[in-house]
Amino acid sequence: MAGIVAAAGLLTTRSVLAVSQQTIISGKAFLHTTATRYRRKPRWLGTAKSKLFRVPERPKQAPEERAELQRLYNNYHTQIKAVRRFLIDEVEALKLVSRAGLILQTPEEEEAEWEQAQKINEEWNRKIAQQRDQRLAIEREEKTKYVLERLMAKEQREKEQMEQVEEQVRQAKEAVKSFITRENIDQAIENALVQPKSYNFALDLEGNIHRGNEGSEQHTSSS
Repeated sequence: MAGIVAAAGLLTTRSVLAVSQQTIISGKAFLHTTATRYRRKPRWLGTAKSKLFRVPERPKQAPEERAELQRLYNNYHTQIKAVRRFLIDEVEALKLVSRAGLILQTPEEEEAEWEQAQKINEEWNRKIAQQRDQRLAIEREEKTKYVLERLMAKEQREKEQMEQVEEQVRQAKEAVKSFITRENIDQAIENALVQPKSYNFALDLEGNIHRGNEGSEQHTSSS
């Protein structure tokens, strides 16, 4: 069965290669036609017939090399075992010492040790509370300073905005004086008839005004 599968795979590969060669020769390009070949034999093909009953030869090793490797192996495991045993003994010794200390302590000694631990804990809490209070005081001071700066900046901006608004209002009031209303419309018409103004002029590249309605050209430099 494995041979049939292998033969079918080889035939498929050869047919694909033949189609690809014919396509290249004829000048036509098929984008979805690709020749694929395995670099190694797939697992499902099994062992080749030429290697079915082959027994690999065991590599030969010199007796001196084997003895040296065995010596190094034994030394390594002996040292590791000694280190492990040493660590186990140390841990057991610490356990015995701690148990002995607990057993030898009297109730009065335990109470004194507990009170000492409480005193140390209270001292630590006092120092930490003092540091916390100092830190919070500094943070409050910085925050207050920051808020005051923001308020002063806001007041300055509002003051500048009010000055701008007042300036705009003043300019508007000044402009209102020249407006034409029902009361002064007759006077404005008489002034326009007495003093006519001509807006028919041109500007050159230098900014000079050239008036055309008047008899002669007047050159006036614009500001």
